[in-house]
Amino acid sequence: MTTSVIATNKMDSKSLVEKYPLPIFFLLVYGLTWPLMIVEVLASRSLLPFQPPMAILILQAFMPGLAAVIVAGLTAGRAGIRALLGKLLIARVGFRWYAFAIFGLAAVLLAAILLGNQFGVLPALPILSTKMPPFSGPIGLLINVALLFIFSIIFNTEELAWRGFALPRLQSKYNALTSSLILSIPWILFHLPLFFKLGSSQAESSFISYAIGLAGMTVLFTWMFNNTRGSVLLAYLLHASMNTWTQIFSIDGANQTQSWMLTGLFVILAVIAVAISGAENLSRTNPRIQE
Repeated sequence: MTTSVIATNKMDSKSLVEKYPLPIFFLLVYGLTWPLMIVEVLASRSLLPFQPPMAILILQAFMPGLAAVIVAGLTAGRAGIRALLGKLLIARVGFRWYAFAIFGLAAVLLAAILLGNQFGVLPALPILSTKMPPFSGPIGLLINVALLFIFSIIFNTEELAWRGFALPRLQSKYNALTSSLILSIPWILFHLPLFFKLGSSQAESSFISYAIGLAGMTVLFTWMFNNTRGSVLLAYLLHASMNTWTQIFSIDGANQTQSWMLTGLFVILAVIAVAISGAENLSRTNPRIQE
């Protein structure tokens, strides 16, 4: 009886954030980012008397990571924040994982373009995007890729949020595959306002295709995360790769054939990862990362 009372008192003494860290974390991410995204949406539709400054875009990029740091601090104090940021320092993971993180998606996007050109009804697209500044040969292309990678790494803290904070907590309750599919939902919803922003890549895309493809990508992120001992650094590189190569190559969200080819490739790769590594840990050698 005494033990039961003590346990009850401990539960009652916990703060709301300690009791429900993940729901509050997701709500905080949306609360910090969606208002800034909505400003972008309204400006794109000329519904504001001004154009938002670049500072809003930069501020928005740091909000997911800030949400992770805030909730980690509220639930585990300075130790929680150190543990979260420490995942950025896990760098000795093997060359093949760096190769996958940096170049894997380039191969997938190239395959989607070639398949879309082969089986689509629209005119064939060039391999390299015409929206990028003209490349001055291989050196110019390399410089553009490097600059986009650096920009995408510095001005994007999503991976500190999704993989650094949320995924290990989900994997404490569910297997790796289930955790991935659950995490894909808030990750998809995070981008929802951008589907209403004129000129964004999301606005040109099919939401269903985008959602299915991002769910497949979430599984691949988890597969890499668990196989690299929870390296958020590698997750940053993979996310930067996604943002970079979609700018370098001719990825057109309005091209439905290409869009579904890309979605199909992501799903196929996710299925292969599950088949080879197993749904429990998405790794044949490492246990899933839990917290």
